[in-house]
Amino acid sequence: MDRPGRRARSLFALPLAIAALAALSACEGGEADGLPLRLEISHEIAAQPLKPGAEYALPTGEHLSVDRLRYYLSNFRLHAPDGLWSTAAHSDDDARGYFLVDESQATSRVFDIAGFAPGQYDGIEFVIGVDAARNRQGAQNGALDPAQGMFWTWNTGYIFFKLEGHSPESSAKDHRVEYHIGGADLQRTVYLPLGGKPLRLDARLLATVHLQADVGQLFQGASALHLADKPTVMDPASGRVVADRYAAIFRVDHLHHQPRR
Repeated sequence: MDRPGRRARSLFALPLAIAALAALSACEGGEADGLPLRLEISHEIAAQPLKPGAEYALPTGEHLSVDRLRYYLSNFRLHAPDGLWSTAAHSDDDARGYFLVDESQATSRVFDIAGFAPGQYDGIEFVIGVDAARNRQGAQNGALDPAQGMFWTWNTGYIFFKLEGHSPESSAKDHRVEYHIGGADLQRTVYLPLGGKPLRLDARLLATVHLQADVGQLFQGASALHLADKPTVMDPASGRVVADRYAAIFRVDHLHHQPRR
């Protein structure tokens, strides 16, 4: 028969042991709010790095110089080989999980997406634009702050994709090119396989996915945009054609992993 003192000490030690195991598991298996994935984005046109103001020959035979390229990415998910998904952290109260990419700001093209489960993944999914629920909530904060210059009115919501520049083939005033795309149903979901090398999320590593975004894809293929016909697009009806094209501009260039500091 156990002595009362020994039994009391055993019962007291049990919660401490459980807490110690939980702490060890947290250190070895991940963080309380999940693990981050770093995303790096590079822009190009026709396999050439995009440089604001430089003129590029497009697949349509037209020419374009880009003055501004901005767009929202959101609703990130990672796909595992067993078919399960891990969803990035987000909040209904702030702009967590919403990222505004701006070609003119290098820091906006490298960002960490929080909240994923540890494990191996073979695909990444995201939305170009702001999902319908948040788009209907009116002006918000952070990346969704109207001061970012990507908000129309309380009724129409956010501009999802903005491309501005010039083209000698443009029939608009001063040969301007302006694509401001947003509104109901113009979000586009993109799924990209990660190739043969798996993406590994581990508390000891920082995993990075490098995306290449080719703006020239807007002007390629059977549904290619032609600057002579549509140098300016801002209404939702015409924006649908642009939205269908910008869903095709992304590809995975490479992955890499490095020890976390």
